[in-house]
Amino acid sequence: MRVLVTEDDARMAALLGQALTEADHEVRVVGSGERAIDALQEDEYDLVLLDVMLPRLDGFATCRRMRDRGATMAILMLTARDDVEDRVRGLDAGADDYLCKPFSLDELLARVRAVERRGVGGYGSRIAVGPLVLDSAALALWRDGERIDL
Repeated sequence: MRVLVTEDDARMAALLGQALTEADHEVRVVGSGERAIDALQEDEYDLVLLDVMLPRLDGFATCRRMRDRGATMAILMLTARDDVEDRVRGLDAGADDYLCKPFSLDELLARVRAVERRGVGGYGSRIAVGPLVLDSAALALWRDGERIDL
């Protein structure tokens, strides 16, 4: 699987990158929400590991922006914020799963394997063709990340 790790802590980013690479995943690491959004414009990923506590554009806003632009890959939020309200906020922003720090690498890798089993692109109602993304459930269309009213 192609995994985009979005983590501003260099030690944590290196640890995640190494663990995922050793588990035979192709990994790219970026340190901000803005860079993650740019990375999705440059390449396709099956999974985004997204830290919530990012500088400038936090993980909640980054996740929402990714989904608003039609991103269909799975998103797993990683954060030290473990309040129920934060978990709900992350899931409502478009995350597929939410894992609180500190966490076990074994648990993280198990969750990544679960994403693989379900198949990538957890939003089954979305179809992407070139710059177009159609969401049949939401009756919405995006071109180059911009929503087109139907």
